[in-house]
Formats: sequence, C-alpha cells, structure tokens
Amino acid sequence: MKEFYADEFYRNENGTVYTGEYIKLNPFLKKHYTLTKIENPFNELRGQKVRCVYSQIFYPDSNMILCNNVPLVDENFLDNLENCRFLGYYDENGDECDEENAVGRYETEVFQWFIIDDKTAKRLMRSTKELVCYSEKLNVYVLGVTHYGRAWDYVTTEFIF
Repeated sequence: MKEFYADEFYRNENGTVYTGEYIKLNPFLKKHYTLTKIENPFNELRGQKVRCVYSQIFYPDSNMILCNNVPLVDENFLDNLENCRFLGYYDENGDECDEENAVGRYETEVFQWFIIDDKTAKRLMRSTKELVCYSEKLNVYVLGVTHYGRAWDYVTTEFIF
C-alpha cells in the first residue's frame, strides 16, 4: 500500500509542499509563489508535511463505514482518543497553545463518525491530526470527520509524508 495518494507534488520558495489537487483548489498559490515540481517525491519528502485534500489521505483499500450511531452504542469511546485533541486552547492570535497561555477554549465538533480499518487508523495516527478514537465495546477504530457540507475532494488538510 502507498503511503499517500497524489498526482504531483510541488514546493514553493519557502519550502511548503503541496499536491497538485491542493493547488487546483487554491489557484492563488500560482500567483503568489514560484512552484517547483518535485521529481522524486518518495525520496525527497520523507517526514515532511504536505498540504493536500482530504480524499488523498484515503485509498481504495481503506475500509470505512459511516456509523453516526457510534456515540449512542459506546458512550465512552472518546475516552480512547488515539489521535488529535477533542478539547484544545487558543491564544490571542487564535493559535493553539497550552492551557496556561490560553485566552479561550474550543471543543472539536464532529459531524460524521466512520468505523475504519486498522491500517487506515494507523496511517492517520502516524501522519495526520485527524480525530481517531478506539471503541473497546465495538473493537474498532472510529474516525471523526470535522468538516460539513463539502465533498472530500474540496477539503484541505495536511499529511506527514
């Protein structure tokens, strides 16, 4: 299985890496940056953050079942949060910070819950900040989708290559 599904990779002069799909959604990048195609991404990008679209972090062999009733079936599954933070804090600039330096607190809003296979869960936990929990009662990993009303081809995210 590939680590990442993408067409092409590009780097701007500041070192930020984007997929071709990300650039299509954000055409202003071409106007404001010089983008250079990365010819050998599997050798050059190992361990780097890549800006991509949500659909690129899933593969044809990712098994996912929409199951918005998970919170009703296992009310304690959020106790086993494996990845991401459900509650967080932000500073006066709106950036994430620790509780001590916070001016406010947020709770991640989840719009859909998906039961996901172990391989997909491990990849997401290793390479993203997506909300992944484990339900002991159901013996499955659960993905919390925190965006609403957009196809996954139009939602941006980041992936550690």
